[in-house]
Amino acid sequence: MKLLQAFLVALIFKISLAAPNNETEARSFVTKASDRYYNLYNKIAAETYSSIDDEDFEEIFKKLNNVKTISQELVEISQDAAEFDLSKIKDPQLKRALRKLRKVGNLFVLGEDYFSSFLLNLNSLKSLSTDKDIEPYLGGINMPDQDDSAIAYYPDIQKIYETSNDANELKYYWETWRERNSIWASVNFYTTIEGIQKAAEISEQPVLELYYNQYENKDFLKEMEKVMVEIMPAYKELHAFVRHELHKKYGSDVVDPNGPIPDHLFEQVLSQAWKEGSVIESYFPFKELPPYDGFVKKYDAKKVLQEAQQFYKSLGFSDLEADFVKDQLKEHDESTNIGDCRADIFDLTPKVYMKYCPKVDFKKFMQMHGYISRIHYAQEKKNLPAYFFNSYDLEYPVGEAVILSACTPKHLQAIGLANDFTFTDKTLMNRLFRMGIHTILNVPQFFVHSKVVHDLLNNTVDMEGANKHYWKLMQHYVGTEPPSDREEGSIDFPYKFYMDLEQNYQTKKFVSEILGYQFYRAFCQKAGQTGQLHNCDFYKNHAVGNDLKSMMSLGSSKSWHEVISKVLDKPDISGDALLEYYAPIIGWVKSLNRQNKLKIGWNDSKKKVL
Repeated sequence: MKLLQAFLVALIFKISLAAPNNETEARSFVTKASDRYYNLYNKIAAETYSSIDDEDFEEIFKKLNNVKTISQELVEISQDAAEFDLSKIKDPQLKRALRKLRKVGNLFVLGEDYFSSFLLNLNSLKSLSTDKDIEPYLGGINMPDQDDSAIAYYPDIQKIYETSNDANELKYYWETWRERNSIWASVNFYTTIEGIQKAAEISEQPVLELYYNQYENKDFLKEMEKVMVEIMPAYKELHAFVRHELHKKYGSDVVDPNGPIPDHLFEQVLSQAWKEGSVIESYFPFKELPPYDGFVKKYDAKKVLQEAQQFYKSLGFSDLEADFVKDQLKEHDESTNIGDCRADIFDLTPKVYMKYCPKVDFKKFMQMHGYISRIHYAQEKKNLPAYFFNSYDLEYPVGEAVILSACTPKHLQAIGLANDFTFTDKTLMNRLFRMGIHTILNVPQFFVHSKVVHDLLNNTVDMEGANKHYWKLMQHYVGTEPPSDREEGSIDFPYKFYMDLEQNYQTKKFVSEILGYQFYRAFCQKAGQTGQLHNCDFYKNHAVGNDLKSMMSLGSSKSWHEVISKVLDKPDISGDALLEYYAPIIGWVKSLNRQNKLKIGWNDSKKKVL
């Protein structure tokens, strides 16, 4: 029922006026629109949340029809807002409100096509990763008694990538999953792209303005490109190190020491960043990492949530609201989750509903610190008019910043979790290196995924050339290549490419990672922290909390740059904070690369992509 969550994240209200043009009518319009939202909110939000796990088809169908009605109302409100002549509106906030209301129809302007086609395409793309339609690799070197039942990419094949050191096995799964899903993926993906283009045409706005609406900047990709320029020298150093280690492991027949990294092995490196046997094992053994899971072994899921909430309270945030704890906070039924259990958060400000994972490990402990940021963001912006509830997705980089602080040795010792463990310089470097592989190697992929969709929407590249364009970008920005020649008609995007495609998820991930480090550094500076950035903890600092609350309370009532200026002196995304955070490992890698006389960068791939 996650589709229902997506449907209702939009504003829920209906007001209809005819050709109004004066400020008095405009003010009345936006006020009634916001009031209507509040009147409808509690009933619809609570009703929908209670049915998330409902498997009764008739009940689900009824909810879907309710959403269809709401979607029609949203389209009407956007059309009504468009009737106002903005040139006659002098009040800048009123003008901003009307501009916001013009956008609330979003993809709902597709009408019945949204439900009968667009959503089905999205759901089909998401199911590509969980459909059990891949025959297991039976030529493996580790599992002679392997079960031959069909498996899915997530979580089955993903787990194999986390443990396997068999290049042939990894190549098999890379190729087989794409070959099995090529036609289905291309049809549904292309139809989704066309749906977004059609929605922009119907709503009479540039398609990139629609797609980057969250950032109020149709040229937002240019901001991302600047970040890529900043981080590429450091990225190439880490890439050269990883390629060298893979070359030592698999030989020249598998890895060209001067070329791009085969994509299946690049995925292996990312999947094994926090596993034993990763490419840095000979330098920083897994067994010498801190016993992170052991730090939280005495916690249950509720204690994890309470500890995360305590971090925000230490910054001066209020406790979680009683209604939230009593009626809107639930524990997941573990049997409903496959693979890695994750929290579900249903954000309909001013209320937020959350189902958290009953499993407990250090990863869940850190994730909870990020999840709670969304609860507090909703509480801080709830007094705004409904049309300003959008928060530019800033709750995600806020969560990243808090996680960076909460995972530091300094913080773990401050709250008593790591009192019996000594963090040596080598231990700190081990931790930092694994974090760097997970973060630095992922960021360019988020960019490429964003740019592929950007270029397709903007007709810079056509559908037939999408795969060739994808590999051109992957070679240029990521330094990877397909493990084999790719035939005409192939579509080689990874499963995560399709996640929440209509919500521009890959751009959101890029921004969350980059801006998260910027927020973290700003909070550390505000807290007067000295020393290396990667061990800064701003816990218990009310000045940081005040800056955070000041930003959160604005929602989207001000522009993107004005909102983040409450935290950042220079309100633009930049890679410099990320580079400062990982400076120790980049310096170490550069020195080792010089000793090994490695090529920094890569030659063109010899693989053919038709």
